[in-house]
Amino acid sequence: MGPAMSGLSLNHTAFPLVEELMREPERYGIRVLRAECGATVLDLGVEAPGGLEAGLKMVEICLGGLGRASLAWLNVAGRFIPAVSVWTDRPALSTLGSQMAGWKLELSGRVVLGSGPARALVKKPKKVFRALGHEEEADLAILALEAEELPDEDSLRGVAEACGIGPDKLYVLVAPINSTAGLVQVVGRAVEACLLKMMNIGLDVMAVRTALGIALLPPPHPDPDVCMGRTNDSLLYGSTVILTADLDDQVLAEAVPKLPSCSSPSYGKPFLAIYEEAGRDFYSIDPAVFAPAQVAITSLRSGHTYVAGELNEGIIVESFGPRA
Repeated sequence: MGPAMSGLSLNHTAFPLVEELMREPERYGIRVLRAECGATVLDLGVEAPGGLEAGLKMVEICLGGLGRASLAWLNVAGRFIPAVSVWTDRPALSTLGSQMAGWKLELSGRVVLGSGPARALVKKPKKVFRALGHEEEADLAILALEAEELPDEDSLRGVAEACGIGPDKLYVLVAPINSTAGLVQVVGRAVEACLLKMMNIGLDVMAVRTALGIALLPPPHPDPDVCMGRTNDSLLYGSTVILTADLDDQVLAEAVPKLPSCSSPSYGKPFLAIYEEAGRDFYSIDPAVFAPAQVAITSLRSGHTYVAGELNEGIIVESFGPRA
C-alpha cells in the first residue's frame, strides 16, 4: 500500500487553477457565468470558443491539481500529429480519485458523467475510494462535465447539496466533446485508463509512484459521435503510459500483458465500429478494451521494466484521415 494522502484536499489543490481561468477568461476563450443559486459555471466550449490552453487547464483541474498537462508531437505513419502529455506523482489519487468520470448525474433529463475533485466529496464510485483510502475535506467543490449544454439551476443545487456545500461554493467546468477543450480533456486520460484497468484486474494502484501518459489529439469534427470515436481511438490505439511501481517482478510479468487495449477481443476496429456492434451501448462493450495502446511499468524493487502493447498506426490513420 502506498503512502497515506489524507492531508491533501483535491478541491483545494485544484482551486488555484480554476481561479486562473476566472481571472483571464478572454485569454482562455471561456465564459464565466454566475447562476441564480450562486454557483459559478465555466463554459469552455458550449457557447464560448475555448481552446487548447483551456483544455490543458481542464485536464489539470480534473487531476485535482496533482498533475500537469502539455502538448507534444508524435510521428504516426510519417506524419506528425499533436498529442496531449500528462504526468503526475500522485497517480492513483489524481486519476481515480478525481479525473475519472465516475459520478452519474442527470442534466436536463440526460445522464452525464461528472469528473473532477467534487467526486471525492461524494465518494463516487465508493469501491474506488475504499481502495484509495482518501477522506476529502473541502468547503468548495469543483466538477467537470463533458456536456453539450450548461447545467440548469436544479442540477447545480443538487450537486452542491450532494457535496455538502452551499451553491455559492460550487464551480462547474463544461466542455462538449466536439469542442477543442473537450477533445484535449478526453485524450488527457490515458493514465487514468491504465490505473482503472490495473484496479479492475486486482493490482494495488497505491503502489504506483509516478505516471506519464501521452495520447494523440485528434482533429476536430462537428459531429459529437465522430469526436467520441476519434478520442477513444486515440486512447485505445494511439497512447502510451509509463509507470513506476513498488511491485514485484512476478506480479508485473503476469499483469502487464493484461493491461493494454490489445488484451481485449474487441481490439482491432475503430471505436465507432465497436460502439455500433454493441448497439450503441457503452455498457455492452468489453471493459477490457478501455485501456492505453501501450503500457510500460518499471519495478522499483528490481529496476526491471515490463512492456506490452503497441500503437496501431493503421487504425489511427483510418480514424483521423486525411480524406482526399
